[in-house]
This record gives sequence, structure tokens and C-alpha cells, in this order.
Amino acid sequence: MKLFTKISMSLISLAISTAVLADQKSPHSVGLQVGVGGIEYQGSDAEGTGVGTSYLYYNYNFMPNYTIELGLLGSSDFDWKCDEATDGWDCYSNDKRKNDFVLDADKFELNATVIALKSSIALSKRNSLYGKVGASYYDYEMILNGDKTVNETGIGFMLEGGWQYRWDTGMGMNTGLQYQKMGDLKSSNLNVGISYSF
Repeated sequence: MKLFTKISMSLISLAISTAVLADQKSPHSVGLQVGVGGIEYQGSDAEGTGVGTSYLYYNYNFMPNYTIELGLLGSSDFDWKCDEATDGWDCYSNDKRKNDFVLDADKFELNATVIALKSSIALSKRNSLYGKVGASYYDYEMILNGDKTVNETGIGFMLEGGWQYRWDTGMGMNTGLQYQKMGDLKSSNLNVGISYSF
């Protein structure tokens, strides 16, 4: 009888502690965002569309509604082309040769390491709005006809805002607008992402 009581109490204790732990929100999450957008270099007279972005990040929720984020960001052009013209270069970002930007570059690459502070406002149990502000260490280059025309590194600034949804399983999704200022370069993207809280 004594053994049966001990086993029963142990099983009840295990069930209660498991339920409590399952109900607690984990402070850790990882995620991946992908997006499309454009860049602006040295003012509005030099801008390019057709830029794809990927962002891999880790979040630590250190207090309610506040999170520290560490991330790795990469961006590159997709299908930029330039043709030599009589007055310089004619650059475009699609096969229809539509001159939809005046940036003299047929290749763009950006890599950045990001640290940010993220805050969220709950709309319901699973829905929330979020905003983040952060700094990045960036390295980008632009190439025209095989020659590197721009190669910059430095400390930049990032803003992002959007909507997120998280299921009870820990899986989540989000969509948001991201803006970055990196020296002479500005970038803006529309992102969608998935995340997992563990």
C-alpha cells in the first residue's frame, strides 16, 4: 500500500509539473524571414528594385513584451542587368529591358549582423503587433560589368514593424515592413516569416 501511494503521488506530481511547464511561455525562439524590396543609394537619384532578402534570427524574451534579437541578414539582387548606352549604362531589373532604376549596377550583395530590441502588443491570445529597433554591422558591394564599383562596411540602423501569430505548438508566423539605413544605402522590404518557440 505504501509503494502504491508513493507511485500515485509521484505520477500526480509529474502530471502537475508537466502541465505547469507546458503552460509557461518559452523565452527562446528562432525564425526565418524572406522578403522583397528595393534599395536607394546616395539619394533618390540612384535606386534599384528587385532585391531579395533573407533574415535568420534568435529571440530571447527577457521580460514581458520585450525581446532581444540577434540576426544574420543577407540581400542580393535578382536578375539585374545593364547594357552599355551612348550616355553611360542602361540598367534594369527584368527581361523586358524596362529601365526601372538609374543605379549603375548589375549585381548587389549585402551581409549584416543585427542586434535589436523588439516589443510587442497583444491583440488576442495568439495575435500581436510588434516593432523592433536595432543596429547592424553591414558589408555590401555593387558590381557593374564585372568591376566592383561600391564596397562599404560600417554600423547601420534598422526598424521593423508588423503582425505576428503564434500557435500553442510554438510555431509562429509574421509579416512586416523592414527599413535599414547603412551609410549611403537605404533598404526597404516587405517580409514574411516563420518562427518556433522552444
